[in-house]
Amino acid sequence: MSTAGVAEGRRERRKRELRARIYATARRLFQEQGVDSTTVEQIASATDIAPATFFNHFQSKQALLGEMTSEVVDHLQALIEQRLLRPGSAQARIRAFADQAANEIHEARSAARDVLLEFMRTRSRPGEAAPHLARVHGPFAKILREGQAKGEVRTDLGAPFLAEMVVGAFNAVVIHWMSDPEYPLEQRFRQVADFLGEAIRPPIRGQRLAARRRSPVRGAS
Repeated sequence: MSTAGVAEGRRERRKRELRARIYATARRLFQEQGVDSTTVEQIASATDIAPATFFNHFQSKQALLGEMTSEVVDHLQALIEQRLLRPGSAQARIRAFADQAANEIHEARSAARDVLLEFMRTRSRPGEAAPHLARVHGPFAKILREGQAKGEVRTDLGAPFLAEMVVGAFNAVVIHWMSDPEYPLEQRFRQVADFLGEAIRPPIRGQRLAARRRSPVRGAS
């Protein structure tokens, strides 16, 4: 490689490293003080660069935040692999998923909400399921199907339907939180997990008989 090529490679490497530093600094400040309270000047100062240098790498603070939305789906996939795809009962895995999600949101509450709002604004399309919901439905249906095979999960309803109810319940909590920053999301996540754990259990024999008596006879007029 020529001397000019080596120099160009070093410049590009330094450019990438600086961009990564700006990005990491912005993430830290967003977590510490929120997106709205963080300015480009603060990000630049904490990175030890001039504000003009920030704009050489990102068009705006909103553009930088937009790039962070790409981490949402990747992070969700990692959470699924860590909690939903591990051995255990369906109830235990749903609770572990809720606990981990609640803990991580608690650690970066303001930034997590802002990033998720931006994610929904830029990634959702009219008439289509939200990207994060589509990603989690399959794994939930899988563990519920496995739970049915083991006798841990009710079989009077199909696993895909139960997965819709599980995902819908967690999503309802997120939607409430997105509209109200003071909503007790961490507490509700754990309460929903406990509620769902009971809702998906097979009914005991007496309850099954009572349900049959209440059910209308098929074909009756």
